[in-house]
Order: sequence, then C-alpha cells, then structure tokens
Amino acid sequence: MTSAPVLTRRQGVMVRSFEPQDEFHVLELLQASFREWPREMTVAHPSEFFRWKHASCPFGPSTMYVAEADDVIVGFEARLPWRFRAGAHVLVASRGTDLVVHPAHRGLGISLALRRAAVFAQDVAFTWSNPNRESLPGSLRFGRTLVGRVARFVRFSGRPRTSMLRALGQEWPEAAHLPVDAPSARELLAQGSPVATQRPEPHGRLGTARDLDYLRWRYAFGDYRAVRASTAGGGEGLAIFRARRWGRMWGFDVCELIVDRDDLSLSRRLLRQVGEAGPADFIRCSFASRATAARHGFVQYPARTFLMTTPLHERITPDPRSIASWALTGGDLELL
Repeated sequence: MTSAPVLTRRQGVMVRSFEPQDEFHVLELLQASFREWPREMTVAHPSEFFRWKHASCPFGPSTMYVAEADDVIVGFEARLPWRFRAGAHVLVASRGTDLVVHPAHRGLGISLALRRAAVFAQDVAFTWSNPNRESLPGSLRFGRTLVGRVARFVRFSGRPRTSMLRALGQEWPEAAHLPVDAPSARELLAQGSPVATQRPEPHGRLGTARDLDYLRWRYAFGDYRAVRASTAGGGEGLAIFRARRWGRMWGFDVCELIVDRDDLSLSRRLLRQVGEAGPADFIRCSFASRATAARHGFVQYPARTFLMTTPLHERITPDPRSIASWALTGGDLELL
C-alpha cells in the first residue's frame, strides 16, 4: 500500500498522487489500454520514455495521479508543465498528456475523478490538450473549451504519379521503410544551434518557449532528422523532421521550422533540403497562415487535431480560447 494521501474516493475507486513505485503498474496499464505504448517510438524499454517524458522536461516534472480499485491501479492521468512565449511575455500552462482508464473499468466516472483531482499552481494561466476523438466528449463534459482544430499544410513531392499509384495500391510496391539521408536531430542539436535560442513568436501568438535545452529534450527519442542552412548575411535556419507512414504513402513530417527573422528564402531552402532527404510522397508542415503556407507551395488539408483549453486566470493575453492566438508546430502536437 502507498502512503500517498487520498485525493478522492468514489464507488470503491480511490484517486491519489502518483508515487515512484507505481511506475511498473502504470506502464502495464498503458500497454493494456493501448495496443502500442509508446506509439511510433523505438526505445529499449517503455520506462525510458516514461521517465524522459514525465521527469526530464525542461519546464519541470509532470503532475501525475492514479486511480486504484481493490489495490489495483486502473486509471492514470499526467499533466506536463508548459511554457508559452507570446511577444515579450512568458505564460505558464499545464498540458494534459496522458489520461487512461483500464478497459474493464470504463464508464464508472474514473476519468472524471482523475481530472477533478488536478491541483494547479497559482502561476498556471491555463490548461491545454490535444484530445483524440474518444476522449473529446469527456473533456467537453468536464467543461473544457474546444478551441478548434489546428491547421496543417501539405506539399506533394515531384513524383505525383508514383504517389497516386502507391496510394491506390496500383503498379507500385508498398515501401516498408523510407531511407532518409539527413543527420539525426540529436547529433545536430548536440553541436549547438544559435537559431534555437529563445525569441518572441511572430505576431504575439502563443508558441512554445523553445530554446536549445528544450529542443534537445524534445527530440531525444525517435528517429528525428535535421537539416541546417545559412545565408551570406549570417542568418541561420533549422528544420527538424521525421518520416511517417500514412496508409501506403510516406511523408516527411516537419516538426520545427526555425529561421532568423522569418527569412522566406531560408525557410524555402530548408524545406527543399527536407524534400531532398528521401523519396517521400509529400511534406507536412505548420505555418502561421494559409498565405504563408502558399508562399512555400503548401496547401491546407482537413485538420484532425483538436485543441482544448481552460483559462485559469482572467483576461489572458492573447486569449487561449481563440484559435488565432496559437502558433503551434508539428512538434508541439505529436506524440506527447
């Protein structure tokens, strides 16, 4: 039995704070509830990913809770501290990352009890999360605000016929692996990157307060690749991406596109380098607007990623309840 204080008890289910000795049982729960955990990650052991994600984040360790029934952990919730930069201001937020209930104990109000157990520090201005379709109704019932869907943009490669045939399953073999000719993000970031230093996001919107420490943490796991470019005037740019499979097609998912002074020619060059790194069918990326995407040759496709928030302070600027207030990258949205 744990000595952690009980936060709530309902219908034989007890919710309490996570303790280190709970890790093994939480990992069992995650793997029993999801067919694959962690998803799309190659790690020696899931505990590596769990500790990286919840104990090593440069913004601070996660706040975690477990739900027990008959001394067995049947539910788990984790919230990562997060920092956003909007213009010259930094806002502290709480990011919902993991919420899981064992399949045999669903429908008993356990996820609601886990959400209610969360306690936020006074400096936390708002919460945010990217729920999937299954957890979206529960988030709405709990009072979260659905901000909208986050726009992503796509550009097809110079091999449209090959891509179309592969998508249709005709005349073209399905590739099991996509070769990528670019250094690992870990390797490149270990060398340092001046362009990764903190700077205000454009137009005063909410963007992750990324710096070199953040990038090194964020891309420590997974087969992330990176390319760099510079200008004669001393400008620098960095793109971090990875290969992902969608059905029979392969794409390069750009997680970070960072350039000095929003240099259009530099960002175009970086995206060209990404495209040249392998025979991907398309490139996916985030941009500040449709107009910016169009200038890079990208078009918007139907958004699938939900964005939810709950303001905890009054008169937050910019207002996190407006989709126009956000400047999220692909790296902000995936995996976590």
